[in-house]
Amino acid sequence: MKKYLLFLLISIFLNIAFGDVTITVPAVSKTDYGYVGTTINIDVRVSNGSGHVFIDTLPVTEMDMQSSARIAAKVAFDVCNKNQKDYDVYYIVRSKVPIVGGPSAGGALCVATIAELNNWSINRDVMMTGMIYPDGGIGPVGGILEKLKAAKVAGARYFLIPYGERYVTLEGLSTEGGNTTIDVVEYGKKLGVKVVEVRSIYDAIYYFTNYTLVEENYTSNPILEEAYRRKMKNLADEVLKLTENSYNYVNDRLNNNLNVGLNYQMETNLKKRLKECSNDLKMAKKLYSQGYYYAATSKAFGVMINLETINTTLNYIESTDKRSYLKNYLINIQEDIENKKKIIKNKKLTKNNFEYILASKSRIYESEDLIDKAWKEYYNDNPFSAIEYASYGKWRGKSAIWWLGLSSDEGILPDGEHIDEYQLMPLAQKYLDNAEVVVLYCSMVLPETGLIEDAEEKLDKAKEYYEKGEYLLSITESIDAYVYATTYLNYNTDTDYLKERAEKRIYKVMGKYRYLPVSAMGYYEYANSFNNTFYKALYYKYSIAYAQMDIDILKEINHNYTGEGNFFILRNLSSSPGTICSVNNHGFYAVVIDIAYLFIGLFCGVLLGYFIGKNNN
Repeated sequence: MKKYLLFLLISIFLNIAFGDVTITVPAVSKTDYGYVGTTINIDVRVSNGSGHVFIDTLPVTEMDMQSSARIAAKVAFDVCNKNQKDYDVYYIVRSKVPIVGGPSAGGALCVATIAELNNWSINRDVMMTGMIYPDGGIGPVGGILEKLKAAKVAGARYFLIPYGERYVTLEGLSTEGGNTTIDVVEYGKKLGVKVVEVRSIYDAIYYFTNYTLVEENYTSNPILEEAYRRKMKNLADEVLKLTENSYNYVNDRLNNNLNVGLNYQMETNLKKRLKECSNDLKMAKKLYSQGYYYAATSKAFGVMINLETINTTLNYIESTDKRSYLKNYLINIQEDIENKKKIIKNKKLTKNNFEYILASKSRIYESEDLIDKAWKEYYNDNPFSAIEYASYGKWRGKSAIWWLGLSSDEGILPDGEHIDEYQLMPLAQKYLDNAEVVVLYCSMVLPETGLIEDAEEKLDKAKEYYEKGEYLLSITESIDAYVYATTYLNYNTDTDYLKERAEKRIYKVMGKYRYLPVSAMGYYEYANSFNNTFYKALYYKYSIAYAQMDIDILKEINHNYTGEGNFFILRNLSSSPGTICSVNNHGFYAVVIDIAYLFIGLFCGVLLGYFIGKNNN
């Protein structure tokens, strides 16, 4: 009898603990007539392991889905407060036709992984499309209408799409041959499918599992916020003073002195540029008075570059040996950049200063690229273009040292342990893979434009840094690439929501990790200084991405943080007023599946125990 009971319990445990979660995901398939919708089945299994993510696709997708799978797994473990390094995750993807792979299944993969980690059932009549961001946000995808139709054919009653993609524009389908805008929600009603926009994995998990996940809640850290304001104010004071002195000098030189070598057109252009400097300097001072110190510094920095260009142009024109003057100017800047590069290289990387060293390295490498471009223009006999690049490169190099100087925490935080940058190689690879798939996906489903070209350039830079062992820089260039690419696909105009997400990420870094997320706070402040919706959204997204980068890096280097945070799971047993989905029906299906698994386990356990007991007798 004891043997029967033992094997019964073992069988039940195996069914519950190691049963796969299967989710159906809408996708697109490329045919001779264009893209058409289809569905794929993905089995997800989690077992004890060492942090690997495996994916098996049949047939092979046109794009690598490995990156989406990695990000999906990472977010799932973060949400569930589990250490991914203790598990292996398997994704088995099956489709009847070849599909276009990429990031669009990322959100669904994350949902299925969370369900598998918690032994939850998946509601079969819910389907979803949307990429997954490292912070748990759901990002834009293409082929919404094709996927919606495929979901309907597959029996979906609910179709989740990324927030901001309710309206899809189709080119050349109106009666006049112009563009037509389709309301996906209304189109879904005609098909009998309820279309719901979701912003994050926290929204999506509810529809699939009837569980509500409540994020960790952190509040502002006054000490760290004050440290940020002091650092940014001190930097703004220095840069504004330099800029104002430079403006007064250049203004006096251009307007009060007789510039013999200037022709009328050039003098007019330089004075117009100086007027723009005056306006921007006033704006920088206004931002400073409003407490936007980072934004004020950025605006003043742009003024300084323009003033350097004007002043150097005057020097060049007044020079008796113009080519020799310009050559010496370039040599002096290049030598100065090399000296600054050595200073930055000798700075020890620690847990508390990696953001400042990252900012310094990024700027010094950019200044190197700019001076290289200046030399090319010099040898191509384009002196004024050479001056433009050299002026920018000179001050970019100076800004690298400014950021390095901000790394002094002035007693706010300990110096921190030394970091071997090689520790960040796996994380850099994940960020690089994610950016590569997103950029490639954009280039396939949308026409080539300047923004996607910028994303591709950033991606190439990320690969270059990775190969050089500059893993921190590779991560930031990867962030740039996927922010550009996703912005090109679509951008979330709900700036209030993005602002809230940025705040939550920043507060989490400060509250959970006791770290000052200076870049994320800078981008957050910069976003607040804009009235333009696009730029507000763009820089809030940067703020979210950089705060998440801090979290990922601190976890990667095993930074000690304060506890696991609060993680609430609430089961919805009945619908409430205003609830979008029919929770009762979904809950019924989930309960039926759970009961079915239980009886299968009981049956297998009894059978196994019976035969073993019979053999022993």
